[in-house]
Amino acid sequence: MYVQSLLDKKISLIIILISIFIGSLIFFTQSYSQNAFGFEENFVVFQTGIISTENRDYAISNNFEMRIIQDGRIMRLSGITTTGEPYYVFQKIVDSNTIVKGKILVNDKFIPIIQSRSVVEEKQIVDMEQSIPIKMVISQPHDIYWRQIYTINVKVFEADKNPLNNYWFKEYLVPNVPILIDINHESGRHLTTIEGTTNEDGYFKGQYYVRDNLDWGGKYNVHVVAGDEANNDTEDLTTFIIGEIIGARNATGG
Repeated sequence: MYVQSLLDKKISLIIILISIFIGSLIFFTQSYSQNAFGFEENFVVFQTGIISTENRDYAISNNFEMRIIQDGRIMRLSGITTTGEPYYVFQKIVDSNTIVKGKILVNDKFIPIIQSRSVVEEKQIVDMEQSIPIKMVISQPHDIYWRQIYTINVKVFEADKNPLNNYWFKEYLVPNVPILIDINHESGRHLTTIEGTTNEDGYFKGQYYVRDNLDWGGKYNVHVVAGDEANNDTEDLTTFIIGEIIGARNATGG
C-alpha cells in the first residue's frame, strides 16, 4: 500500500513537471514569435520583398525563418525565393548605419547578395535645380494578389515634350532623377517605401512582394514623387490588394 502510494506520488510529480515544461515551451515560443513580428518591419528585405545580386532581383516567399539578436540590432533571415533559390541574409545596425550581407544559391553556386537597390547613391543624383522641368508617366496594376509582385514603372520626361503623357513615347526622357514611392493602406497603415533613380533611359522600376496574410487586403494609396524640392512632379494613384487567388491553394496542393 505504501509502495503504491509512493509510486502514485512520483507519477503525479512527473505529470506536473511535464505540464510546466510544455507551458514554458508554449510561452517562450509565443514570446519569440511576437518579438520577431514586431521587428519584421525593420528588416530592409521586408520593405521591398526583394533581394538582389549584381545581375538579378529575386522575390522572397513566405517560406522563411527569422532570428532576432541583441534586441533587433542583428537579424538573420533564411528561406526560399519564389523561384526556388535558397538564401540567407544578415542585417546589422552599426552606428545608425544598416549593413546587409548574405548569399543566395543559384545554379549550385553561392552568389553574394548586395545592398537593396532602393538605396540611392549620391553620385547618381543630378542637381535638379539646374535641370529643366520634368513630368513623369506611370504604369502600375489596378489590383494584385498575395504571393505576387507589385510592379510600378515610372518614366520621367521633359515636361513640355510629352504633352499627351504617352507612356510609350521614346524621346526626351530624363536620367538620374530621384524617385520616391510611398504606399499606404486606406486606413493609414504603412505598407512600404520604394526609392531609387531613373536609369540612363529615364526609367525606374519599383517592386514589392505582397506577403500572404501579412499585408492587408483593400485599397492602397500610392504617392509618387519624382525630383527634389526645387524641381519635381508628384502623382497620387490607387491600387488594390485582393488577397487570396480563388482556388490557388487547392491548385497547388496547399
